[in-house]
Amino acid sequence: MLRVIYNPVAGTKMVHKIDRVGAVLSKGGIPFEIFKTTGPGDATLLAREAALAGADTVVAVGGDGTINEVANGLAGTATRLAVVPHGTGNVFADEIGLPKTVEGCLALLSNGSTIEIPLARADGRYFLLMASAGFDAEVVERMETRRKRYLGIAAYVLSGVRHLLRQQPTLWMEFPGRERIEVQAVIVCRGRKYGGGVTMAPAGNLPSKSFQVVALRKSGRLAILGFALGALMGKHAGSTHVFIRAATSLLVRCRIPSAAQVDGDYLCPLPVRFEMTDTPLRIVVPPGYR
Repeated sequence: MLRVIYNPVAGTKMVHKIDRVGAVLSKGGIPFEIFKTTGPGDATLLAREAALAGADTVVAVGGDGTINEVANGLAGTATRLAVVPHGTGNVFADEIGLPKTVEGCLALLSNGSTIEIPLARADGRYFLLMASAGFDAEVVERMETRRKRYLGIAAYVLSGVRHLLRQQPTLWMEFPGRERIEVQAVIVCRGRKYGGGVTMAPAGNLPSKSFQVVALRKSGRLAILGFALGALMGKHAGSTHVFIRAATSLLVRCRIPSAAQVDGDYLCPLPVRFEMTDTPLRIVVPPGYR
C-alpha cells in the first residue's frame, strides 16, 4: 500500500493536484490511500504510521515544508519518500530534477532510482536540504503564511526587503575544535540549491556525509544586499567576503535574539547546533541522479 500525504492549506490548486494524483495511481493499478494534514507535525505522524505499517512508499504532495515533515516521519525506516512538488520554493524538486508533471513524478515510482542519504539535524529536527541562522531565518520567521501562499517566492523577497531595515545581529560560528568565526549570516546546505533556483553551495551533494557552510563575513545592510545579489547572479562563491566550508557539525550563537530555520520553516531561536547524523532516508529520484 502506498500512502499519499498532502497539506490542504496549500489552496484550491492542491485539490486539483490531489485529484490528478489519485487518477494516475488508479490508472496504474497501484493500491493507495490519501491523507490530508490537519496541523503542524501531522505529516510526520502520518508518515511514521505508514512506515510502521510496512508501506513501501509515502508520496509527499506539497512544498519543502511538507517534504521535511514527511522525511522526519520516515527517517531511519525502509519506507521510501517520493515527491510531487507543490508550493512556494520547491527547492527539493529543483535539487534532484523532478519532472514538472504529476504523471512524470509518479512514473518515477517504477522507472526511477532509489537512493539512501544521511540526514542532518538541528534542535532535534532532521532536514534534507538547507538550514540557516540570522537574517535569512528571521525573514522566514516573520513571513506570513497567507502571503507566502498567494505570492510565492515574491513573499520572501518582500519580507526580506522589510527586514533589511531592522538591526542586523552579529553571529558567531563555532566549529569542532572550538574554532570561532564572526559572521553576519549563515546558510547550511546539504545540496546545491537554494530558493528561487539559486545555486548556493556548488559542492553540495545530498548523498554526502557532510554539509556546506556558506557564511557572509562582512557586516551591514549593504553587505547582505550585495550577498543576495551575488547569489542570484551565481557570483557569491568567488567573493572574499563569503566563507564556504564542508563540515559535519556547527554551533551558531548570537548576543541578541535571532532565529534558525530548516527547509524553509522557522525552527527555533539561537543558539542552535547543526550536525550530520547516521540516520538514513530512502528517496525516489530520477534515473541518473548523482
